[in-house]
Amino acid sequence: MGYRIQKAALWRSQRNKKWFWRAKWARRGGILGRRRLNLASGQSLSYASASPSFLLAGLRFVLGLAGLALLGWGAAYALCHWNIFHVTDVQVLGARMFAGQQTLKLAGVQPGVNLVTLDTGEAEAKIAAHPWVAEVRVKKQWPASVLVQVREYEPFALVNLTLETGESRLCYLDADGHIIDEVPENGALDYPVINGAAPDDIVNGCLAQGSRAREALQVLRLAARGNALLPLQSVSEVRITEQKGVVLYLTEHPFPIHFGEGELRQKFGELLRVLKSLYDSGDISRVAALEMEYGDDVNKMLCRLTQSGASVEQDQPQKARVARKGRKAQGI
Repeated sequence: MGYRIQKAALWRSQRNKKWFWRAKWARRGGILGRRRLNLASGQSLSYASASPSFLLAGLRFVLGLAGLALLGWGAAYALCHWNIFHVTDVQVLGARMFAGQQTLKLAGVQPGVNLVTLDTGEAEAKIAAHPWVAEVRVKKQWPASVLVQVREYEPFALVNLTLETGESRLCYLDADGHIIDEVPENGALDYPVINGAAPDDIVNGCLAQGSRAREALQVLRLAARGNALLPLQSVSEVRITEQKGVVLYLTEHPFPIHFGEGELRQKFGELLRVLKSLYDSGDISRVAALEMEYGDDVNKMLCRLTQSGASVEQDQPQKARVARKGRKAQGI
C-alpha cells in the first residue's frame, strides 16, 4: 500500500514539473504554433499567436540582413568604379611573333579595364586562340597592373601542304609536328622545307603519327642533334615521294639522299659514316646520289658517282656499293 502511494506521488510530481515548464514557456511567448495549456484541466486551449517581442526581434533580423546586403552591394559597386583599380600597365613576357596589342584588346586586357572585374580565365582562353601561342597565363598585380606570360611555338621547319582543293600552302612547323601558321608575306624562310605532305598526313593540325610527313620530320630532328657532318643548317629540303619514300637534299651538295621507309635512325647513323668517308677522300663532289637501301638488301647502300666531277645530267654515273656496318665504300 505504501509503495503505491509513493509511486502515485512520484507520477504527480513529474506531471506537475512538465506542466510548470510548459506554462512558463507559454508565458514568455513561446514560438508560433506553441500550444498554451490550461493549468487547471491540463488540456490545450488554442494556438497562440507570437508575442510582440518575438515579432519585433524577427523584424530586426530581416532589416539587419537587408542592411548587410545593401552594404555589400555598395562596397562592390565602389570597388568596380574606383579609379585606383583601373589598369594602367599591361606587361607581356615571352612574345615575339605574337601580335599582342590586338589580341589583348579582344581579350579585354588593356589599360582602363577594372582589375576587380577582369576575368583572367576568359582572357587566357581568348589569347590562347592565337595560332602562335602555345601556353598563356594572365596574372593580376594589384592595384592596377596585369602580367601576361606567353610561351610561343618555336618554328623548326617549313612544310608545304597540299590542300584537298589542289592548292599548296607554306606553313611553319614546330619540332613536335604542330602546324603553327601560314608563312606571311616577307616572313622568315631560313628553315628546311618538307615538300609533298598530303591532306591525309595532317590530323588535328599536326603531322599524323606513322605518316611519311612524320618520317620526314624525324630525319630533320636527327639532323638537329648537332653532328658536324650533317647539321640541320645543311639541310635544304626533305621531299616525300611515292617510290623513294623520304628523300633528303643538302644545301651545299645537289645530290639526293634516298632514305626509303623505316629504320630511319639506323640509316642516318650509317649516312654519317659514309659522308665522313667521302669528305676524307675528297670524293664528295663526285657523288650523284646516295640510296640507303640497295635492292632488297637493307645492309647495303648504293652510292652513284660521276666521272671527273662532271655534272650528273651530262655524264653517265657509275655505281658503287657501300656496305654498312663500318665498311668503306667500294670505288670511292
